Amino acid sequence: MKKLVAVVLAILLVAMVAVGCSGTADPSASADTSKAAEGSESAQPAGDAEKVWKIGISTQSWEHEFLKNMVNALQAIDESMPDVELVIVDSEDSVEKQLNDVDTLIAQGVDGIILNADSVEGSSQAVVAAKDAGIPLVELVSLTENEDYDTFVGTDVKASGLLAGEMVAEMLDGKGKVFEIQGVMGHSAQINRGAGIAEALEAYPDIELVESQSGEFTKDKAMSVTEAWLAKYPAGEIDAIIAHNDGMALGAMNACISANRTEIKIIGIDGDAEALQAVIDGTMAATVVDDVETESRLAVEEMVSILNGSEPKGQILAEYIPVKTAEEAKVWLEKRQ
Repeated sequence: MKKLVAVVLAILLVAMVAVGCSGTADPSASADTSKAAEGSESAQPAGDAEKVWKIGISTQSWEHEFLKNMVNALQAIDESMPDVELVIVDSEDSVEKQLNDVDTLIAQGVDGIILNADSVEGSSQAVVAAKDAGIPLVELVSLTENEDYDTFVGTDVKASGLLAGEMVAEMLDGKGKVFEIQGVMGHSAQINRGAGIAEALEAYPDIELVESQSGEFTKDKAMSVTEAWLAKYPAGEIDAIIAHNDGMALGAMNACISANRTEIKIIGIDGDAEALQAVIDGTMAATVVDDVETESRLAVEEMVSILNGSEPKGQILAEYIPVKTAEEAKVWLEKRQ
């Protein structure tokens, strides 16, 4: 509808005052950008056409399956919401690049920033930059230690660790040896999911959390960590492995399959399509779904609300969903494919 309105207005202007109207950019011209504004402010008579808010979004690396789900959701939102133009940038898991990207977005004149932070500490400077520029900032999924943002949209990250730990305890009937593959050290998910897992398992005196090592949120690193554990601990010495994301859970799963140690229960977090299929196939015991599609929509809607003059809500939380049966996994897999 925005495009139709812009075209009609342009025709009327040409007929009356011979003034042209600028075109729009190809939405697929760059991996780092979404569609251009469909009708600039200069082409919109004051008080008539709907304001289009230009929102800059900096995310963690699109190499992660969870982030692919986020970016896909944001691109769909960009197409479906007539009052926004989203400019989405991949930080490539570099804090330095993320900070530079945010500075660039501000220089480009965005109305607001949505930040999916790479680092609790390192990405905090992006909040400072946005505030210094006088524009609102909404944090999506991952938090910074700088709490001067307008609203956080995501989940109680610790709750995902609690759910994963409780599912493991239930599967092991309250007794066994558990290993933990952590995310990138210092990342908010690593800190909070680890705290949740530890708290859940502390309630079971016959469950031992034997080792915790970082898999850096990558499948290959997690596979290497698991291979080392399998070489060190014989059958019967590892009952379950909890990973801070599904990519690492899949790496652990592959290592266990290769070593013929399929008795080990593997639990992940995020609800990625490949992990959901593994739950259906029985090669993973469970995952905890993070509904990033809903969270992404809520973040954009909150930013638009703020830009339209409403008070920031401060915090908007979605719920995690435990998935431990093939039937539950099939429902979510249909949504993620």
